[in-house]
Amino acid sequence: TTAKEFVINKAATAGQITISSAVFGRGTDFFCKDDRVLDNGGVHIIQTFLSVEKSEEIQIQGRTSRQGKKGTYQMVLLENDLNVKFELPLGSKDCVARKDMYEWLSAAREKRHIAKCELMKANLIEATEKDKKTHDFFDALLFGKQQAACGLFKELY
Repeated sequence: TTAKEFVINKAATAGQITISSAVFGRGTDFFCKDDRVLDNGGVHIIQTFLSVEKSEEIQIQGRTSRQGKKGTYQMVLLENDLNVKFELPLGSKDCVARKDMYEWLSAAREKRHIAKCELMKANLIEATEKDKKTHDFFDALLFGKQQAACGLFKELY
């Protein structure tokens, strides 16, 4: 068996703590066949990072209760990670009521997603403009318009 299979087979047994990366969050089924685990509430997942994508978080939560079995989930996050990855100012969490914390984190995730989409949109516009100028440059070369080709070359490079 591979190292990943070994981790998966061992993960959902009583007395076992399994630490894994986000790669185990999607498409990995941890089957719990240990009655001691099931009798004590099932598998418990602690996620130690805020997922950039909500869908990844949902997948990780789903690792807790497979095939209708019980399980629990929680997040334990480092404030510094939230500052670096989501630009949440240090200490800002202290101004958020505990009951509103998840909503606050989700809003930060959404803000980051929107900023990323805006950047992609701007990059697409720039790339489209450069593509057009590149076509114009090659057309100028093909039709012997050296002065126009030279000007376009300078704009492109």
